[in-house]
Amino acid sequence: MTAKVDGKKTKIKSKRHGTGKRWRARYVDDDSREKSLSFERKADAQNWLNDVVSSQVTGNYIDPVQGKITFASFYKEWSSRQVWVPGTVRAMNLAAGSVTFSTVAMADLRPSHLETWVKAMQDKPLAPGTIKTRFNNVRSVLRAAKRDKVLGEDPSERITLPRRRRADAAMVIPTTQQVGALITEAGIEFDAFVGLCAFAGLRLGEAAALQVGDIDFLRREINVERQVQRANGHAVEIRAPKYGSERTIPVPDAQAVVTSYCALAARQRGPDSLAIPRGR
Repeated sequence: MTAKVDGKKTKIKSKRHGTGKRWRARYVDDDSREKSLSFERKADAQNWLNDVVSSQVTGNYIDPVQGKITFASFYKEWSSRQVWVPGTVRAMNLAAGSVTFSTVAMADLRPSHLETWVKAMQDKPLAPGTIKTRFNNVRSVLRAAKRDKVLGEDPSERITLPRRRRADAAMVIPTTQQVGALITEAGIEFDAFVGLCAFAGLRLGEAAALQVGDIDFLRREINVERQVQRANGHAVEIRAPKYGSERTIPVPDAQAVVTSYCALAARQRGPDSLAIPRGR
């Protein structure tokens, strides 16, 4: 990076001689683009230029033009370039749209802005897990801004989030007797759905999306390859499971109710049909 302070030359003295922003500090960045800013005093121009050089060395450099972009404007431009699945798009838009600093310039963002936003979410109130998810999504935006030289430091560092309850304290696992009673009360067809969730460990969406062809009756295996997901109350979609969730599950003896029901379904419907019909 090259830097220099220039004084504007005046051939004829005017009434305003000696006043105004007569000193221009300029430099060429690593992308061969010239940046400049004008000052009334040479000392101020030199100090600004020194700060630019210092921030380049420490890694906290902020592009003086890009730093004026608001959080909302940066997110709109940055998100348009991201390769996201529909679920990620909705989650990121929801998180970015919930911040209380959308109109604040990126260069002016401070930890206090993040703290105010977190407190506002807690006061709604949102669950600690929801707050953490939104916070992490917004933090990915801020980290992208730092990589693009729009932020000098990440203001989301060392922000305290509401504490979550321990999983063992928040979760109550039903006993074998309780699961058995539930299957008995569920009735024909839906008892297979309960069995899939209870004994095979399938998520609700995975059990609902299971197809007859996903069950290997000879090997006694279930292939989890898709899930049903409802997007914020909108239409139901069938899509691939979460990343890394595709798996093959052995069918234990306790799932005899599942395999017997699905075997009957296989004879009545094709392999691409749902193992558990909708509306049951």
